Amino acid sequence: MAKVIAPFKISGTLDDINFVNTPEGNIARMKRDKFMTSKEFMANPIYDRIREQGKEMGYASRKSRIFRLLAVQFYKKSKDVSFAGRANKIILEILKEDNLNPKGQRTLEEGMKSPFLSEILIGFEGNKNRSLTRTLQTNFSYSLEQASITITDFIPKIHLDWPDEATHAHLALAVANWDFANDNFETCYSEEIICDKESEKQDIVLTSENPEENHCLLTFMFIGFSKKQRGKHTMLHRRNNTVSIIACQMPKKS
Repeated sequence: MAKVIAPFKISGTLDDINFVNTPEGNIARMKRDKFMTSKEFMANPIYDRIREQGKEMGYASRKSRIFRLLAVQFYKKSKDVSFAGRANKIILEILKEDNLNPKGQRTLEEGMKSPFLSEILIGFEGNKNRSLTRTLQTNFSYSLEQASITITDFIPKIHLDWPDEATHAHLALAVANWDFANDNFETCYSEEIICDKESEKQDIVLTSENPEENHCLLTFMFIGFSKKQRGKHTMLHRRNNTVSIIACQMPKKS
């Protein structure tokens, strides 16, 4: 590639040279001898790895669309700009656990059989800048059978990382049945508990129903913040809130 220095601009083609006007100046480039057709690309084994990667990325993108809806009521209130990309990435991580099918043909159904599934999914944040461990600074217990979270001796002012303008905290849980094979789901949400920042020590118990089906049960914990003015709670921007996967259970093998 060469840069043309002249008192005038040149555009068009001269023999095998293309002249192009760009923000960097008047550029002269050699024409390509030949452009690869899609048929040639598909037939050339050199590009096998690129094609395999493209297939899996497209597959992961389709599967992650449902994954992002599992706790959509929470994600509307708590997510960052990297949320969709991180959801795709986590599906790709699960695909890599498929040791049965070759790359490019790996499936979520096989990947979800991984013994490391909980390690991959638990801790996934809607808003990575406000993690659960940063926001909730005390321990909690979770019961899958009762679909409940318990925080004992909870002191809101001490045990939460409060945004400057927040006056109240909103706590809730959700249990989602993720039918990953058929791209379906059912999610049950608990009632929301609202705590005043200045309220005294208390026990918090969040309880929801369990979905009827049992494919992959994922439990989400949400903590959001609001500002109360004249009796009305206004939720702060989603960058201040957190939602995290805290439990993952696959059906027990019969």
